[in-house]
Amino acid sequence: MEKIQKYRGEIPYFIQQNCTDILIYVCSSYRNLEEYFSVLKDKSSIPVYALESKEEEESISQRYEIFEFFKRKKKAILLLTLDMFLKKYEAIGTYHIFQVGKEYSLSFLKAELEKYHYHRNYLLEKKGEYSIRGDILDIFPYTNSFPIRIEFFGEEIERISYFEIENQKSFQLVTEYKMYIDNNNIEENLFTFLKIDSKKHKIFFENMELLSYKLEEMILIEEKEEKKKEYRKEFETLYTFGKEIQLLKFSYQELENFRKKEYLEQIQKRKKIIIKSLEAEKYREIYSDSVSLYQREPYFEGYENETELVLTDRELKGIRVKRGGEKKKKLKFIKPDQIQEGEYIIHENYGVGLYLGMELIDGKDYFKIKYADEDKLFVPLESIHKIEKYVHVPGVIPEIYHLGTRGFQRKRVKLQEEILEFAKEIIEIQAKRNSTQGFQYSPDTVWQEEFEEAFPYTETTAQKKAIQDVKQDMEMGKVMDRLICGDVGYGKTEIAIRATFKAIMDQKQVVVLAPTTVLAEQHYQRFQERFLNYPIEIAVLSRMKTPKEQKEILKKIKNGSIDLIIGTSRLLSDDLEFKDLGFLIIDEEQKFGVKAKEKFKKMRGNLNILAMTATPIPRTLNLSLLGIRDLSIVDIPPEGRKAVKTFFVEKKEEAIVKAILQELSREGQVFYIFNSVKRIKEKVKELEKMLPSYIRVDCIHGKMSGKELKYKIEQFENMQIDVLVSTTILENGIDIENANTMIIEGMEKLGLSQIYQLRGRIGRGRRQSYCYCIVADYKSKKAKEREKSLIELGNGSGLDLSMEDMKIRGAGEILGEKQHGLIETLGYHFYMKMLAEEIAKLKGEKKEEKEKKIEISVQFPKYIPDSYIQKEEKIVVYKRALSLQSMKEIMEFESEILDRFGKFPMEVKGFFQFLKIQYFCQNFGIYELIEKEEKYWIRFEEEKVKVDLIVSLLLQQKIDYIQKTKQIVFCGDIFQFFELYQK
Repeated sequence: MEKIQKYRGEIPYFIQQNCTDILIYVCSSYRNLEEYFSVLKDKSSIPVYALESKEEEESISQRYEIFEFFKRKKKAILLLTLDMFLKKYEAIGTYHIFQVGKEYSLSFLKAELEKYHYHRNYLLEKKGEYSIRGDILDIFPYTNSFPIRIEFFGEEIERISYFEIENQKSFQLVTEYKMYIDNNNIEENLFTFLKIDSKKHKIFFENMELLSYKLEEMILIEEKEEKKKEYRKEFETLYTFGKEIQLLKFSYQELENFRKKEYLEQIQKRKKIIIKSLEAEKYREIYSDSVSLYQREPYFEGYENETELVLTDRELKGIRVKRGGEKKKKLKFIKPDQIQEGEYIIHENYGVGLYLGMELIDGKDYFKIKYADEDKLFVPLESIHKIEKYVHVPGVIPEIYHLGTRGFQRKRVKLQEEILEFAKEIIEIQAKRNSTQGFQYSPDTVWQEEFEEAFPYTETTAQKKAIQDVKQDMEMGKVMDRLICGDVGYGKTEIAIRATFKAIMDQKQVVVLAPTTVLAEQHYQRFQERFLNYPIEIAVLSRMKTPKEQKEILKKIKNGSIDLIIGTSRLLSDDLEFKDLGFLIIDEEQKFGVKAKEKFKKMRGNLNILAMTATPIPRTLNLSLLGIRDLSIVDIPPEGRKAVKTFFVEKKEEAIVKAILQELSREGQVFYIFNSVKRIKEKVKELEKMLPSYIRVDCIHGKMSGKELKYKIEQFENMQIDVLVSTTILENGIDIENANTMIIEGMEKLGLSQIYQLRGRIGRGRRQSYCYCIVADYKSKKAKEREKSLIELGNGSGLDLSMEDMKIRGAGEILGEKQHGLIETLGYHFYMKMLAEEIAKLKGEKKEEKEKKIEISVQFPKYIPDSYIQKEEKIVVYKRALSLQSMKEIMEFESEILDRFGKFPMEVKGFFQFLKIQYFCQNFGIYELIEKEEKYWIRFEEEKVKVDLIVSLLLQQKIDYIQKTKQIVFCGDIFQFFELYQK
C-alpha cells in the first residue's frame, strides 16, 4: 500500500493539487480538520466541506447541508474525521415546497408538523419548533440554519421570509421555500448517501496507527454489537481504497536551529525560505536577507519539501496561531424583563405588590397589582415607567404595604437618607479624580498598530469599544480608574495587553495583579507570547520564585530594567520600589483580601488603574455611576462560541465513565471538580479504577507547592493528562481550550456564582462543551433550592432569572455591603433610579421640570387584544412602544409588529394611532386633546404654542377658538391638523 510523507503545514496545498474531481480526506484529529479547512476555504477555488461531529439537533441540518453541497458538484473536497467516515447516515426524506400565491391548508400543515415531532412555542427559540399567530406560521426546520415565516391570506401564501431568532424580525424575502421532512429511517454509508463511487474518487487518510487506535476507542464506547461490526467493515473499505499520508514533524533540534540567523543562511543556499506571519515585518528586522520571502498572513504550521522551507510563528515563537473565526449569524434569543403574572413588581409610589395581569377598562389596558389586604391598584399604560420588575434575592419575601397608609413612603424617606450619604461619597471621589492631573500618554505609535494587527482573532465590537475607552482615558491625561466587566473568555486580557504595551511605549512600568499564583503564571505566559519580538522585559513574582530570584527581580524593578511585573498580592509589599510606575492592572479585584483592597483605595486617585472582573453585573450599572469609576462591559462572546450545556446526573459509575469517554473520543480533555484537598488523591484512584488503563488522571489543589502546580498545569496543557481532578482553585483563570467537559461533584456545597465561574472554564473554543453536575442522594432544603436554580441555569428559561440574581449580587460587590442591602429592599432598578436622582441633586444639575400630564381622550379602541399577542409578550411590546422617542422609531416598530404578528386588528391600529397622536402632542406642547361629536378640542401649554400659526389658521377658517376655555376646535382628521400646524 502506497504511503506518502508530508508535513502537516503542506497538507492543504497537497489536497488542492490532487483534487481532480471529488477528493475525500480523513483527518486523524479535529485540530487538523479545523486548520486544513480554514486554509482551504480562504485559498482554494475548489468548494470544500468540513464534516465534523455535531449535536443531535445540528447533525440533522448538517446531513441535508452536505447532501445539497455534493448534489451537483463535479469537483469538491470533503474533509472529515474517522467517526464521521464510519457512521451511518439516514437517507434524505420527503419535502414540502411552499410558493407565494399557492394555497395550503394551515390545519393540515399543523398536523404534519406535530406528526414529525415539531413542538409549538409562542415565539421560536430553537430548531424543531413552530408557531401559529393569526395568519402567520413560523417554522424552524431541523434541516435549516434559519427559521422561516409564512404569511397567509385565507389559505393563500402572501409572503415567505427568513427571520432572525435574535430579534424575531424578517430579513430576506423568498418566493419559494423547500422544506425537507426528516422522515426516512433507511441508513446508508457515506459513499451511498453522497452517491460517490469509492473506486473512482481519491481517498486519503492520515496516520493509520492513530486511526486504528481511534477505531478501538469508538468500539469501546459503542454498546451495540452490530454497530461494532459495522465500524470494522467500513474501516476496511478505507484501508482498501485509500492512500495513507504519514505526517512528519520538525525535531526539537531543528526548531532550535531555525531561530539562528546563520543556520537559515546555510539553508538558503539550497532552497527558498518563506516566513508566513502577521508579524512578518518584525521578523524582517531580525532575519533580514537570510530569508527569501516574508508574507504577512497567519499560517498554522510550517513545512519543508525539496524546493522550500516555510516557517511560521509555531516554529519561530513556539506558539500556535489562531485564525479569526468565520462570521456566522448568531442565534441568540433575548427575553427582556418580562413581567409574568404572580411575580413581584415595584411601583415607585406604593412599593412592592403582586402582579395579577392586565385588565381592560373602557377600551384601555391597565396593569393590576395586589397590595396588602387585597388592596388593588390599576396602573394605566402611560405610567408603565413607574413600575419595574422587582428583581431581588430568590427565597426572600418582600414587605408589602397597604395602599391607603403611608408605610412605603416613610420607608422610602429613611432609605433615601442612606442613599444620599452614598451619593455624597460618590461626589467626593469624582471631585478628587477630576482635580488630579495624570500622565498624558502619546497617541498610538507604528509599533502599537503593528502589535495590534498581530492579534490572531477577530475582535468583537464590545472588545473594540473597551479598547477605545481605555486608550482615550490614557491619552486625555486623566487619572484612570476603569472597570472592565466581561464573561470568562470574552477577551478582557487582550484589552489589558494593549493598554500595557501603550504604557511601556511611553517608558512607564506596569504591574499586573492576580488573586492566585495559577492565574499570575497564566497571565505571564499570555503576555510573554504576545510581547515576543519586542524589546519588553517581563517578570513574574510569586511564591514559585526562590528568595534569591525574588531579590534579583526587586533590584531590576527598582532600576527600571523590568517593564512589566506580574504577580499576586506579594506585589503590594512595602519592599517594592519602582523607577516609574504608571499603570496597575487588577484581575478579579473582588477576590483579594481586605488588606489588599485597602491598599488599592490608597493608590486610587494617584495611579492609573484598570480592573477586570468576570462577575456578571447589570448593564445599567454604567449609567448612574459614571464618575465613581468608568465602566466598559464586554458582553459579546467571540465568534463561534457555543453556550455550555448543563446536565444533572446521578452518581453512577456508568454515567461518569460515559461522559469522560465521549469527551476523549473527540480528542478533548476533562476537568473533574472535587473540592476536598484531603480526599482528592483517593478520588484520582477511584477514577483510575473505573476508566480504561490508557486514560491519564491527575490532580491539582491550592495546597500544592507553586512549582508542582505549574508543572501539572503545563502537563495538562500539553495533553499529557486526560482528566484533571481539581478543587475550586480552577475558578481563578485556568485557560485550556481543549478541555470541553466538566464534571462537578459536590455541587450542593458550592455557591451559584462559583459554579458559574467554574463552568466558564470550558467552552473556550468553537466546540460544544458539557457540564455534568452530580446530584447528591440526600439534600438539605437550601441545597434543593440551589439545585433548582442550577437546573434553571442549565435549561435556559431560568438563565435570565439566575443571571439577574447574580448581576444584582455583582452590583452589590462593586458598590459595597451597605448598598447591597438597599438593593435587596428596593429592587435593583428602583435603587438605581433613586441614586441617580440624589447625585443629580447634589451636583445642582437642574432636573427637567415634570412634564405636564397629557390627557388624550379619543373615540376608538387603542389596546392590544390577547388574541393578537400573548399576555407576557404583550407587556414587552407595551414597554417598548411607550419608550419610543421619534416618529421614525414608531413607524419602524409598527412594521416590526406587523411582520412578527400579522395583520392588525382594529384595536392595534388604534393603539399605533394613539402612539402617533401622543408623539405630536408632546412635540407641539399640547396637554389636552379630547375627541367628541366628531370634533377635536385642543389645549396648548401657553409658553409652547406658536401664536402666529394659530392666528393664520383662524384667518383661513381652518380652526375655531373658544376664548373662555382657551380651547382650539378642529373638525376633521386629527393628523390633518398636525400637518397644518407643522407647516
